[in-house]
Amino acid sequence: MTIKTRILAGLACICLILTIFFWPGKEEEAYSSDVIKEAEDVTTAETEMMAPDESLESPNGTVRLQALYNEKPVCLFFWSSWSQDSLRQLAALEEVYPTYGQAIQFVTVPVGPDQEDSLSYMKQSGAGLPVYCVREPMLKEYGVHDIPKLIFIARGGQMTRPFDSVLTPRQLSYEMEKLLK
Repeated sequence: MTIKTRILAGLACICLILTIFFWPGKEEEAYSSDVIKEAEDVTTAETEMMAPDESLESPNGTVRLQALYNEKPVCLFFWSSWSQDSLRQLAALEEVYPTYGQAIQFVTVPVGPDQEDSLSYMKQSGAGLPVYCVREPMLKEYGVHDIPKLIFIARGGQMTRPFDSVLTPRQLSYEMEKLLK
């Protein structure tokens, strides 16, 4: 046997012995349900989107959005009277409002240069949904670049992903039931 072979065999034995002595055992506590639950809670807290706090102008005065979503979940809808999709979504919201209006705070926000037209549309149609006006920065905070946009905010401020398409009353009911759980 050459010196080179002896050195390699010796190193292999040392590696084998070190591997046996320092082999990590199964950590039972790492797999316990408490540790897994704690890790899930930390992950959820790091990845959830929280709703920005903004001022809403209503006929009754100024309201903080945070005050609304701390009391109960919020259905936040950005729309305009010139958009047919907005009007269809508004009709669907109007349909589910009697069912969920006590449990969920509905906030409809007309956007664009024709806010006055949208407000007069709501008065003419006799819609029962509450209408609020906002400032331009709120639209940027919520990522409103096109309309209609529907966002659900859970109690405490966690936002769902925004809905850019028109939801049917059945889909709205499903989302609202999820929000109330």
